[in-house]
Amino acid sequence: MVYGEIILAVAVILGFVMAYTHFSWFRVGTYILLLLVAIGIFFKFFVRKYNQNERAIIFRMGKFNRIAGPGWAIVIPFFEKEFAKVDIRTKMLSVNIPVAFTKDDLRLKLNGVVYYKIVDPNKALLKIDNYMQGLMDLITAQIRNLIASMTMREVFGSLPKLNDMLADAIRHATWKWGIDVPMVQLRSVMPPEEIAIAMQQKEVASQFMQAEKFRAEARKLAIEALGDAAKKLDDRALMYLYIKAIEDISKSSGTKLVFPAQFMDVMKGGFGVGTGLRAAGIDVNDAVKAIKEKLTSG
Repeated sequence: MVYGEIILAVAVILGFVMAYTHFSWFRVGTYILLLLVAIGIFFKFFVRKYNQNERAIIFRMGKFNRIAGPGWAIVIPFFEKEFAKVDIRTKMLSVNIPVAFTKDDLRLKLNGVVYYKIVDPNKALLKIDNYMQGLMDLITAQIRNLIASMTMREVFGSLPKLNDMLADAIRHATWKWGIDVPMVQLRSVMPPEEIAIAMQQKEVASQFMQAEKFRAEARKLAIEALGDAAKKLDDRALMYLYIKAIEDISKSSGTKLVFPAQFMDVMKGGFGVGTGLRAAGIDVNDAVKAIKEKLTSG
């Protein structure tokens, strides 16, 4: 059996040599076949293909050499290697801040989305160990720092420009990582639930200092905006006007201001808010507009 295989191999080789020697077309076919094999090997081991949205970091002998892509790129085996590949399209990152304290010690919960894009893959992969974790930590810290520098009144009054302020602060820090943050969009700002509870249950209001501050701020601002007429209103009516003004501001900024479920009865007039306002001779729309102007004016 072994001898038969050897004889067959020798016959094939001799046949190839004779055909190669006597037939020109066979020689041409052989050259074409070798060329195709060489091209196949070249593309298999030397060529990498990158899509329009992809970029690759290429190392040469252990050092950064270049950024490859889009299209075909030659990577020489043994001397070069693809260290990593990144997607340079703009991406969305959901942000959930369970607790952020304002300057006047009010606790807020924020939800939103951050849009980011890798503009320099070299920095994103080599300047920081994990750019995604670093970006998330930085965003959380910047949002908390910005909220901490503002009072509750300033936060609500700055809703239309709060997103731009956050984007500028985050972009300034992430640029050194080769990451651009074109837009930040806060989707919701939620005050603590105990504020609503304290507003409906006065007997427990003393246990919630934040609710007391919230109510005091609403009364102070309403008096500043409406004058003596506001002194005739109770806490529920003042809260209705105050929250209504904040909601109108949030709508203009694209940010949803979420209040606990207990506030819904107030907003629907379930506590006779409308009657109290009419008795005080106050037009709801005019009052809300005045409070909005006072909020946004700082």
